[in-house]
Order: sequence, then structure tokens, then C-alpha cells
Amino acid sequence: MRRVIVVDGTFLKNKYKGVLLVATTVDGNTNLYPIAFGVVDSETGDSWEWFLRQLKVVIADSKDLAFVSDRAASIAKALGNVYPRSRHGICIHHLLTNVVKNFKTKGLSSLVEKASQAYRFPEFQERFTEIVEMCPALGRYLQEADVRKWARSIFPGARYDIRTNNPAESINSVRRSPRQYRVIPLLDSIREMLTRWFYERRMLSSKHIDPLTVKVEKKIDRRIVKAKGFQVYKVDNYRSLVKGDKYDCHVDLERRTCTCMEVHRFTDGVYTTATWRTANVESINPIAVPEVDWNVPAEVKLAKVLPPEARKSFGRPVKRRYETVEDKIRSSQG
Repeated sequence: MRRVIVVDGTFLKNKYKGVLLVATTVDGNTNLYPIAFGVVDSETGDSWEWFLRQLKVVIADSKDLAFVSDRAASIAKALGNVYPRSRHGICIHHLLTNVVKNFKTKGLSSLVEKASQAYRFPEFQERFTEIVEMCPALGRYLQEADVRKWARSIFPGARYDIRTNNPAESINSVRRSPRQYRVIPLLDSIREMLTRWFYERRMLSSKHIDPLTVKVEKKIDRRIVKAKGFQVYKVDNYRSLVKGDKYDCHVDLERRTCTCMEVHRFTDGVYTTATWRTANVESINPIAVPEVDWNVPAEVKLAKVLPPEARKSFGRPVKRRYETVEDKIRSSQG
């Protein structure tokens, strides 16, 4: 997988409430790849720390690992305790939502989004200077949010262009109806979903013959078509200056430092078809033994597990998806 784990929590709608915690990654074909689920009472620091400690049993702390979440202090603290070497990025969607809510000057949210998307530090610095000049208070707010966590150009690790916690929120959205179930049926519905996903992806990847995954090959094809319109100026027999739509690049054919020569050689291994197949090679199996035949330890049989305290909620639960800040920005830009 891409070495980025997105974590998020969503409220359960059953009688006893609670929260479903999710950790998910994104595979080389840009498909959601859930790796952990947990049910807790609420999103507290203790709950997140317990969840992350279970996750750490299978995914070790590492400086080349990154997490993406919302700005919840409980998540940041738990990550600092359990994964101190890993990098932590915050969801740009949540940051933009707060900008729109607290700073009313027109155009600010668009500038923040452009600053966060910048690949090069000079471009980021130019955008951030504009923001500070227009609204010094917003500049201070963005610095307090820790620029390294939301600006692509100065993030200390690799985020693989995963800038929001949408992967985890999408998993939660898929589980909208099962969130009304009690815990065991909820977890079984998750298992059924993963059984189906792994089978379908295993079949798709087994038939794919290109070196890279389906979606990556399509992305490269689009960029090759776009690159055909660039102007090329020869420097010598091997070197050229390529004038792109935003930046000028130097290409050295002798040293093979340009991806336009043989693009597959310069692609991260996570996007190869071989890695994609490996990610889905195993099956997610149902529990084959009927419950009446389970070998339950005596201490479990004797344990008295009481249900959590519950009270009936008033009003109808909201299930409608609201327009995101990014949607509003795109619509305003035409």
C-alpha cells in the first residue's frame, strides 16, 4: 500500500450508540483498502490510543509512514504517544471548512487551497504571503494549525497526494445502513463487504496486462497527450529545455533523467500491477464453524457483560450529504 493511513470515526446509530473507528489506506489502483476497524464508547484520547496500539501490532512505527486525520486533538495526542516516528498530516477539507466559517474575506479559502496544493516551496511562499497580506489573522491561524501538516510542499514525509480523510469517510459512508446494527452484525457486514471487494479486485488485477494499474495507466496516457503540446528547445545532442504549462524543465537523454523516455522505470513500485495483485491475493473468509460448535473458554462463558447505558434520541437522524467546501470553491471558479 501507499504508506499513508487515514483514520476517522463515525457515530453508530444503534440502541447503545458508540463510535466506529476506521483505519484505511489506498492501493495502487486508487481503491480504498481498509485495514482496521474498532468499536469504542466515544472518540476520546484513550479510545484512539487503544485503537492505534492494536494497529501497531501489525503496522510498526516508521519515519516513512504517514497518518492523515481531522484536527482532533485526541488523535494528534494518541499518534504522538503510539507512533512518535511517523508523520501526521491534517485533512485540508476540515481546514478549509474552518477558514470559510471564521474568515469571511472573499477569496481566502481559494488561496489557502492553492497554497496547500503547491508542489514547490517558492510557489507556496508566494500564496502564503498573499494570504497574510489580505488577512494577518488567518495567517496566524494557519501557522498555529502547523503549516507542515497541511502544505504539500513542506510536509516532512510522503503523502502520495492523499490530502483529506475522505478515504476513511467513504468507508463510513458505505457502512451507513449497517451503522444501525448492533456490534456483531455490524462487523459481519464489514467482513462481507471486504470478501466481495477482494474477490472483485483479484479478478480485475489478474486480467490486467499493463505494467501499471488501470487508473495509473490512464493518468499517464492523459499526461502524455498533454505533454505533446510542450515546446522543446535543443541544448545539445542529449539535453533539451522543455517549456511546460507552468515550469521549464531540463531533460538529459544520456543520463535518462526525464520520465518521458520510459515512464514505467520512474514509477513507484506501489503502482505496479504486480503489487496490486499481491495486495488482493488473499481471501476474506467467513466464519465456517456454526456458532453452536464454537469452543468458548469457560471464563468467557461465565463473564457477565452488561449493555452500555442508553437513552432514546429525539428527532430524525440526518443522512443527507452536504456540499463540501471544495465543491463550493470549484463552482465559484466556474
